[in-house]
Amino acid sequence: MLLDNTPEYHKIWNQVYEKLKFSPSCAYRGHSMNMPLPFQIPEEYAVYAIDNMTDSQTDLVSLKLPEILIAITDSGQKIYALDWQHSAFLFSPHKPEEMQSFFHADEAYSGGGYFAYFPAFLPDGDYYFFIEENFQFGYLGHPWRQEIWIFGKKLLYQINNTYSDFGWKKIK
Repeated sequence: MLLDNTPEYHKIWNQVYEKLKFSPSCAYRGHSMNMPLPFQIPEEYAVYAIDNMTDSQTDLVSLKLPEILIAITDSGQKIYALDWQHSAFLFSPHKPEEMQSFFHADEAYSGGGYFAYFPAFLPDGDYYFFIEENFQFGYLGHPWRQEIWIFGKKLLYQINNTYSDFGWKKIK
C-alpha cells in the first residue's frame, strides 16, 4: 500500500526521526567512525560496509532479503519500505505483488500522476529503510557511507548468517 501524502506517511517518518534519531547528511562519505553517526539505535545493532560488492552479490541480496523477511515475520506482519523524501509503502513480505513500483494516478501532478518507486535493498543515492511496523526490526541503507544498519534480534541473527555471502564487511 502506497502511503504518500497520508497522515501515516508523516507518522512513520516522525517515528524514524524520534526512535532512531535519524540524522540525514551527505556531508561525509565512507565509514569513518569519527564522523557523526546517522542513527542512534537504542538497542543492539550491527553495521555492514557494502562498498565492495560484486554484481552477483548485489543480485543475491535482492533474492535473499525477501526470503529473510518472510522467515522472520508472520503472514499478518507489515513492513514499511521508505525512500527518504520520496515514496513510502506498507507491505507484507509474504505478498511479493506488494513489493512493486508502479504509476500512481493523481491529478494534482503534471501528467496525471507519478511513478512510485519501491526501494531496493541496497541504497543507490538515497536512504532506503525497511522497518517492521512496530519497530521490532529494521534494515537501514545509508547511501553515502555505503552501509547497512540492522537492528532487531531476529533480523540480526539472519543477517549475521548471510552477510559474508553478500560481500559485506561487518564494521560494528
